Amino acid sequence: MSQADAILARWYAALRAGDLAAFREVAAPDVTVRWNGPVDLIPWAGEHHGIEAALAFFGKVSAALELLAVEPVERLIADDKALLVLKGHWRVRATGQELHLRAANLFTFRDERVAAYEVFPDSAAFARALYP
Repeated sequence: MSQADAILARWYAALRAGDLAAFREVAAPDVTVRWNGPVDLIPWAGEHHGIEAALAFFGKVSAALELLAVEPVERLIADDKALLVLKGHWRVRATGQELHLRAANLFTFRDERVAAYEVFPDSAAFARALYP
């Protein structure tokens, strides 16, 4: 397993388990999290700086969406970057709307931690599901 694979495994395991201590160990203290999309339509969209802001971001996503399934489609790892294309299935908790979409996750690593995490989703589809 490469160093990037190990970091990604720790990142996703911490998120799945809701393990705040493990998340703090895998995220750089100044981690940047960015969800690309309209901030006026998607409550968690925009850029979030630092561990506390990242945890608040994931809390908003979890409160709004139930992750039903995720499957890796493609992955590219080079130097301090990793790009994962995922096929996911989500349910909007407030509306019951379900989404079957692809999204790309771009990671930047520094000192064996995630320094940046950026999501490139189909924001229009998320907005339609949030506000049918």
